[in-house]
Amino acid sequence: MIDALETGVYLGCLVLLLATVLHVVRGWRPTDWLVGGLVVLELALLVQLVAGIVLLAGDGSAEGGAVTFVGYLIGSLLVLPAGLAWALGEPSRAGTAVLLIALAVVAFLELRLDQIWSGV
Repeated sequence: MIDALETGVYLGCLVLLLATVLHVVRGWRPTDWLVGGLVVLELALLVQLVAGIVLLAGDGSAEGGAVTFVGYLIGSLLVLPAGLAWALGEPSRAGTAVLLIALAVVAFLELRLDQIWSGV
């Protein structure tokens, strides 16, 4: 995998997790800048999907299994839009908390992608 992209996704998740915690504590709905950050993170995940498939096709070094690797790439791409849709549709604090969980899931999926790629 591309280490810089992976680190960027981790940092993006961390910053957005902290911002979302603030939103949950204050009882705020997702703001425009939070949604913008999620869009940037989603674009990074899309780049990671394309890069992961290209790298996999090039040398096939996902030691944990190619199908599992691609499944995690696709899954990580789908979690944020689902969490954001839920957060925007639910006007209570719980809706924003779902977004918090979605960001944590993306960070976990990123960790698993690294483990699958390296065969751990």
